Amino acid sequence: VGINLLDCIIQLTPFTRQSYTMEVESTNSSGDFGLGGNISYQNRNIFGSAEIFDLKLKGGFETLREDDRSIFRNTYEYGVEGNLRIPKFLLPFRSVDFIKRYNPHTSLTIAYNFQRRPDYTRTIANLSFGYHWQVAPHVTHTIKPIEFNAVHIPFATPAFLDLIRGTLLEHSYQNHMIAETNYSFVFNNQDIRREQDFVFFRWNFEFAGNTLAAFNNITNGRRENDSYLLFGTEFAQFFRSDVDLRYYQYFNNGNSLVYRFFAGAGVPYGNSQAMPLIKRYFSGGANSIRAWHVRSLGPGSFYDETDLTILNRTGDLKLEANLEYRFNLFWVLEGALFLDAGNIWAIDKRDERAGAVFDFGKFYQDIAIGTGFGTRFDFTFFIFRVDVGLKLRDPKLMPGNRWIPWNRNLDLGRDMVVNIGIGYPF
Repeated sequence: VGINLLDCIIQLTPFTRQSYTMEVESTNSSGDFGLGGNISYQNRNIFGSAEIFDLKLKGGFETLREDDRSIFRNTYEYGVEGNLRIPKFLLPFRSVDFIKRYNPHTSLTIAYNFQRRPDYTRTIANLSFGYHWQVAPHVTHTIKPIEFNAVHIPFATPAFLDLIRGTLLEHSYQNHMIAETNYSFVFNNQDIRREQDFVFFRWNFEFAGNTLAAFNNITNGRRENDSYLLFGTEFAQFFRSDVDLRYYQYFNNGNSLVYRFFAGAGVPYGNSQAMPLIKRYFSGGANSIRAWHVRSLGPGSFYDETDLTILNRTGDLKLEANLEYRFNLFWVLEGALFLDAGNIWAIDKRDERAGAVFDFGKFYQDIAIGTGFGTRFDFTFFIFRVDVGLKLRDPKLMPGNRWIPWNRNLDLGRDMVVNIGIGYPF
């Protein structure tokens, strides 16, 4: 019996072991100019066993114009983040069969962020440990059994403290620690080799403080203002979950329609009277409702002229829907027409902000709607994006006057926002 043999040559092209990247993002929102960016370093084989190490340095600033006067107060932010990805589970699954079937990896992250705003200064230190694995061609799971955040506010102006004193928001601006567990499920059936319809779905949930609260209950731990303390600092206790659903529909080469829906909610309980600030939702900006600049929309119909320079409008609940038509123009230039709608709300009826609390019977009256157009320069290795958003419906206006084009002429100074970014918004 003859044996058929095949002589072949297998040619492999190795990845670049070390690389550097730079990203820049800019915003211009009603005259408030912002510029940010980051520099990243990556090593794909740092310890000789295909471990991937990423180091990112990031920073940015925004000029905040006070009222309509030529007085500018700057906001600065900078940080560093290091991540090590190990191509196996450190614990407890180490079998070769598991690695072949599920492509698991372990991720270790440490980060530090510094923010200086006109009204307060805040630092956030983060440490996390988690697993990622793929159970099917389009399904992945990520779980972080341990994620730790330490939030410290070393400075706040007396005027700012007076503004939030006695409100639920005051609890979000206290020093606190977050010890949480979180999980993410992702379904994505995109085929990057061809343009065809696909679905992206992500579900996240996280809970924090339960183990610490149970331990303190058993041991009668130290309490201050009806809250348990960890290393002399209050720890947060909450549950939060959100979903992000997208459908990408391709008509022909270069023409597509993207539908997106997002919904999320966070509920504080036990050791917390309010959600931590870094876990609260905000709306507006380059990847949200683009006719509003970031953190300037909501919650609900809430509006307070004295709050304009704080730019910290956050909520416990977020609903958002987006529709975007994308098309090719010429060369590397692409165009887009979009329609965005949504808002954020508070869920605690003790919230003092008028119109901020979610009411199932009339929440639709608080929906903000914006439209606009965008241009994208597709340079293959990155996409440079400019989106111009126009307000159509503003919930902060009096009922009956919220549809702007039907009640007054558009004021480009108030009703138009320019967002500059890298990559698609979603």
